[in-house]
Amino acid sequence: MFKILRIACSVIAAILVAICIFIFLYVNITAGIVCVAAALFFFVLTMLFKYLQEEKEELSKKKSTPANPAESSNSDDKKQN
Repeated sequence: MFKILRIACSVIAAILVAICIFIFLYVNITAGIVCVAAALFFFVLTMLFKYLQEEKEELSKKKSTPANPAESSNSDDKKQN
């Protein structure tokens, strides 16, 4: 979920940065600044979703690993004997 949101926000930010050039040239500086602010907002959202995705992956790794690695190695040794 976060990966899709991250990609969408980064694409929107890139499009806004490209549009900002034309807004500065043809409209006015105020509209250009608003466009830059919107691009910066979507870039920050991209970084937020990246952070949330990494946190979610860390939690899933912690849940999938055994609580005590020594117990799992002992059980593996017992299975071999």
